[in-house]
Amino acid sequence: MHKSQVHAEEGIKTPADTDRKHILVIGISLITTLVLLFLISTVFKSSEPEGGLAQAIPADSSDIDSLTVIENDIVFEEMPEFWLQARGLSNGNAGWGPDIVAPFNELWFIRSNGGREFFSSPALVDGVLYFGCNDGNLRAVDAANGSVKWTYATVCGICGEPAVDSTTVYFGGQDGVIYALDRFSGSKRWSAGLGYHVFCNTAVFSDTLIVTGNSMGTVCALDARTGEPVWDDEIGGIVLGPVTVDSIVVFSTENGNIVAFDTAGERLWARDYSSQASPPSADASGVYAGFSNGAVRKFSLHDGNVIWETDIVSSASRCVLARPVIVGDVVLCGTNDGQLASLAASDGTVRWRQNFDNWIQLPPAVGQKMIYAACDDQRIHILDLSTGAKLDSLKMEGYSGTAPLLADGVLYFGNTSGDFMALRGTVPQEDSVETAIELPDTVIVEPVEDMEELPDTVAVEPVEDMEELPDTVEVEPVEDMEELPDTVIDEPAAVEETPGEIIQALPEVQENESEVSANSMETE
Repeated sequence: MHKSQVHAEEGIKTPADTDRKHILVIGISLITTLVLLFLISTVFKSSEPEGGLAQAIPADSSDIDSLTVIENDIVFEEMPEFWLQARGLSNGNAGWGPDIVAPFNELWFIRSNGGREFFSSPALVDGVLYFGCNDGNLRAVDAANGSVKWTYATVCGICGEPAVDSTTVYFGGQDGVIYALDRFSGSKRWSAGLGYHVFCNTAVFSDTLIVTGNSMGTVCALDARTGEPVWDDEIGGIVLGPVTVDSIVVFSTENGNIVAFDTAGERLWARDYSSQASPPSADASGVYAGFSNGAVRKFSLHDGNVIWETDIVSSASRCVLARPVIVGDVVLCGTNDGQLASLAASDGTVRWRQNFDNWIQLPPAVGQKMIYAACDDQRIHILDLSTGAKLDSLKMEGYSGTAPLLADGVLYFGNTSGDFMALRGTVPQEDSVETAIELPDTVIVEPVEDMEELPDTVAVEPVEDMEELPDTVEVEPVEDMEELPDTVIDEPAAVEETPGEIIQALPEVQENESEVSANSMETE
């Protein structure tokens, strides 16, 4: 910050003798100086803009293509009681504050059988995580200490995210079977074969239906109590999604299809593009999806009309793979050319783009003011939600496997090296968060133009007039003036930082394998 200093110099002609007139002139000069200092401080105070400094520069903006500061008036969703669809909510964000920063400490970790990949993002209900793995196991794990409550084994890998209601966990496997397990014991309630691999997620739709799809383009709804088929349809291509909003469920496919159904299985609308689509997200105003031609599109939830389309990738790769995340009027999209872009949900305007060294192919988690994005540079990057500035990063010890989940000050994620871990971060103090995010490294203050209105010199009445004063005027001795200091310095109050608590426990992981019957084309 530039500091302005005012220097005032006055030349006073004094006689050789040190009579009382000389003492009086010195006293009047001191009084005049005090008046000037008061006037100058008043000008400085009046020229300062209300609310402090208005201009801010991101802490790390070297890789940001464009910048539009977002007002911090976002209303965040509460964590759902049950995990009825992937990421817990239709907006694709599995982040619930508080924000956390370094230092991070490992609470626990789980190693998969044979080091197989974790691709199934976790569901979190009542302090228990439910997630699958390419070792074929669906695990229920205590989120606080990592102890395995139960394990259910299938014959193939599991990459889709499960859904969890009050009593049951629902998920699909690469063996082509949809499973319903008792949430507390892991025992099987029912299973239903779809005939081909199930790579997509599973969702509870309208409380009574389980919706999902297979790798041959079939989507279906099953009775949540029995697993009996209620309706099905063919939409073509490997099915991705689904996302549910009220009485509407939307699927996408790798063939570029976006299709919406009602609870009875009637098609509400369908859109067909020649480029691969990402899994969809939705809010009350529309459905969002990225496409391999580099575009992100927003569709009307009710009729499928395109509300806006924004091209965020201009390179030859031309691909958007990550499921969009909607937070307020912000849409976050990752790409396979190493970008994370922030768009306005209302009109698709690009707010900022941040560049990375590898793919961002999973939806990030968004806390209060920070973004937690898994990148294939084997790190989770922490960014400022408003500006996209990089704040910090932490190692994942492998390529990104599951989308990160942020809850209660802990970050949960799995990697492709066969590790699933929980890291507790440090919740920053409110003042330090404000300073770290809102205050720039460099502050530029415009010159105070009003200072030019002050004269360079201050006119003082001629000393000759002082002869009119009577000789009998008495002035206190000059020695008393020495009691006033020339400069008053206010020492800043010392601020003492308090490190956050570090809690670490590494419980042993025990797995209880459950038997599973071979899959079939019919409901068991």
